[in-house]
Amino acid sequence: MVDKKNPYHEIDNETEIRIQKIIAGDFSQAALGTITGDSYPMVTKIIPMFYKKSIYLLLSDLSEHTKNIKIESKVSIYYALKEKHPSRSNNPRLTLQGNLKKLEQKKDQPEFVELLKEYSKVEPGAKMWGLFLDFNFYKFAQNRQLYVEGFAKAYEKNS
Repeated sequence: MVDKKNPYHEIDNETEIRIQKIIAGDFSQAALGTITGDSYPMVTKIIPMFYKKSIYLLLSDLSEHTKNIKIESKVSIYYALKEKHPSRSNNPRLTLQGNLKKLEQKKDQPEFVELLKEYSKVEPGAKMWGLFLDFNFYKFAQNRQLYVEGFAKAYEKNS
């Protein structure tokens, strides 16, 4: 049996700092990958918030990605950075894999109020629509990072 060498570099402290900056908000777009009930992947735009060392999403129960999460909590979060390199495939990006868990909170609970206040700093419109009954916070539990900085610069960390 052939022993395959891992094609990824280990994430060192310097790279981890760059990754943490992305997660903290230094990205252009973010997307959520979920699995549909008929086992197809679905990718949708999201607005993640990094707060107190955790990633949170404010999602509607009516959205398809949330319905998918109820069936299968395994997800990917993809962060796209501003494209600066002329070869588009050579621009940095970050993929996180893990699980999303709905936080069982009432809208008047201090934890929900605090999260919505912080989330509204990232997405000002959430101050209003976050109070709709179908919106809830979800917390991301990461088990893998894949950071591609450019050609031959791919880093992986499993939790």
